Amino acid sequence: MMNHRRGRYLGSSLCALFMMGACASDTIDGEHTENQPPNVWLAAAPPEGSTGTYTVELFWGGWDPDGEIAKYEYLVTDNVTGVFNPADTIGVGWSGVIGNHSTFTFSADSLAEAATGQKAIFMRSHTFFVRAVDEQGLRSREPAYRSFTSRTISPEVRITTPRAELGITPADMPPISTLTWNATDYVDDDITKQDPDSVQWALVSTVGFGNSYLNAINYLRSPASAPDWYPWAWYRAPQDSGKSWTTPPLEFGDYVFAIRAKDEAGAVTPVLAEPVNVRRLKVASRNSGPTLVVTSSLIGSVVAASCDYPLIIVDVPAGVDLAFSLSACADSYGGTVAGYRYGWDILDLNDPEQWEVDYTPFIGSVANTPARSFNFGTHTFTAEVIDNSGFCTRIEIKVNIVRFTGERNLLVVDDYRADEVPGQSGWAATNGGVPNDAEHDAFWLEMVSNLEGFDPSRDMIATSLDRELPLTTIAGYKNILWSSFSDLDTRDVSALPLLYTYIQYRSKRPPANPAGACSPTGGVQGKVLPNFLGLAMQAGVHVVLSGNHPVQNVVPRFGTFNVRWPMIPALELEPGNPQTGTPDPDDLANLPGNHGFAYRELCVDVIDYALLYGQRPRLTGMGSNRRYCGITGWRTANGSRRDHTMRSGIPADPNFPPLTLRPEAAGTGRLFAPNSQGIDAEVYNPAYFRQTGACQYIVDPRPCFEPIYLLDCLATSERTYQQPIAFWTSTYASVVGDDIPGGIGARSAVFGFPPVYFNPSEMKTAIEYILFDEWQLPRKAASASTASASR
Repeated sequence: MMNHRRGRYLGSSLCALFMMGACASDTIDGEHTENQPPNVWLAAAPPEGSTGTYTVELFWGGWDPDGEIAKYEYLVTDNVTGVFNPADTIGVGWSGVIGNHSTFTFSADSLAEAATGQKAIFMRSHTFFVRAVDEQGLRSREPAYRSFTSRTISPEVRITTPRAELGITPADMPPISTLTWNATDYVDDDITKQDPDSVQWALVSTVGFGNSYLNAINYLRSPASAPDWYPWAWYRAPQDSGKSWTTPPLEFGDYVFAIRAKDEAGAVTPVLAEPVNVRRLKVASRNSGPTLVVTSSLIGSVVAASCDYPLIIVDVPAGVDLAFSLSACADSYGGTVAGYRYGWDILDLNDPEQWEVDYTPFIGSVANTPARSFNFGTHTFTAEVIDNSGFCTRIEIKVNIVRFTGERNLLVVDDYRADEVPGQSGWAATNGGVPNDAEHDAFWLEMVSNLEGFDPSRDMIATSLDRELPLTTIAGYKNILWSSFSDLDTRDVSALPLLYTYIQYRSKRPPANPAGACSPTGGVQGKVLPNFLGLAMQAGVHVVLSGNHPVQNVVPRFGTFNVRWPMIPALELEPGNPQTGTPDPDDLANLPGNHGFAYRELCVDVIDYALLYGQRPRLTGMGSNRRYCGITGWRTANGSRRDHTMRSGIPADPNFPPLTLRPEAAGTGRLFAPNSQGIDAEVYNPAYFRQTGACQYIVDPRPCFEPIYLLDCLATSERTYQQPIAFWTSTYASVVGDDIPGGIGARSAVFGFPPVYFNPSEMKTAIEYILFDEWQLPRKAASASTASASR
């Protein structure tokens, strides 16, 4: 502060007297005068009679005619009648302050008008007085003052637990419940928000009000209820004690809970309204417990909220590791999860010794079980959680162990869509656009015509989405050729191949959304169809996967996700919030999709497409909102469908021949004629995605990925040109099934395009290299001698 110092010394003529020799004594005595009171003024304050915010910075100043100002004192009145009355000062003391300015928070605790909702205007008239005090303690004769009105908007508070039921239906709660709420303080408008100062709640039984919820609510709305309200609690208190409250043990019965908030100006939530800050409660015995989520990348998530949830059944190959993640929540009804336990093949649930882990509190949000594997029989995994009132939830997963015997050499899975509309398929009917089912089947029968012992009536299975291919059937084969047709753009699951049912992405993580995790809905039920194709590969079965967009079947067709190409299977199939260049640290430390079929079994790090629409990167289908890399800037920005799509296959493996489109599809005047469009192909692990530095999360392909064919298109400047469109995956090349007679370790393969569109003789050479050289299957005697002669 700046102290104002002005003085008058009545002995000011002393020096002159000395100089003139006029001093008549040995002492000098000046004239003594009475101490003068200091003056004071307000330098900056709200205009007289104005209305404004409740936080105000005030400035004042002062002057002492005969000394120094030691301090100031101020007094603030709450004007009960809206204007100053001397009676307003009764009981109000003066407060001291050294400086000449300060910021004050004035009360605004009087409801300005009848409230219809939680947010209402509160006001209070004040008069601010300030006076100066000099070093002798003398105060200003008259203080400076200013009258004005402070204004605020009352805070609102919403109960979040227990959840509101429909209408005025009471929320079911256990005897010991935790209630939670969120509160917001609107400072002076609907935009400026902050936490309120404090909250206050009440819980009353309806017993004293004729067992009527309405009577109990009206009581809490009246001043008579004051003794039933708990003391005000600071909203930002440690351990969220201002945002939640755990009840003492309650007797069964009906209750009403209400809560209100107060801001720093003293405005209190004026209305108790259902179901916002008033909740009807019913404390009773429950037939449900916490929401339990058991998650595995094998089956997805099982979600239950009772101890009598139907049994989950799943078939699994012998020797496959089985591990689960457990998470639980009781927030939806105000409970608290007290602990979890789990075990295998428990005969007596009441015997703690039979549980692998008995009741244990969750240390974090998720508990993980160690991996277990079995070689035969049927085994049951049981997980259970209990809340602080003793209510439980249990999930049981029955696992049937299937041994892979491999009696048969090759299974051909015809996952091609049937002829639904006459005249809309067939080389002739569609001018080479789409083969019909008979033409498709004939192509694949020709591909395997030299395989010894192949019986189409037994070894070629036509399937669709509503027809399961049992694991027990797959287990009887050493090798699988799987041909599928799927529309990249469709969101209609019924239009997708059976392949989608098996290889679609299943998160290994519990639901990330707390609201979703606490909802006893969703998840798998009954007999579960895991990824039988992936399980077969893990058991030592070799696979050739091909067709129209085969690998994109890993993209889930649910929710509101949009997949962006190029797509990173290890990161971008996980549900989550939109992210652009800001990865989740947990994702990078533990890749969420590292158990997904595309990343693990197929060794694919990036999926793209040869087709480019106009001048924009392709954005279609469904997938995840997670974004780890931008995708613009490295694809050719012009050209046509004709320029970028697949015209032929360039061998990357010298054991394979070049591929050209067949005459039925690409002859003169046909849909795929040389001057027309080509085939849309999937592109895998393209070099441009890492070489341009566009994605720091993608490095060189892993050793398990080996290209077989590269894209040949008309636009050689297109960056998908000569990028992999077919490849070997050696993830399980060393696995040999224990029970498979004559089993060998070998690679599997993927063709990211439909082979049926290409010259059958060329394609047959490629397929037979896989069958007879890589997989070492027996060739018919006649074809064997022919093949030997050709060499």
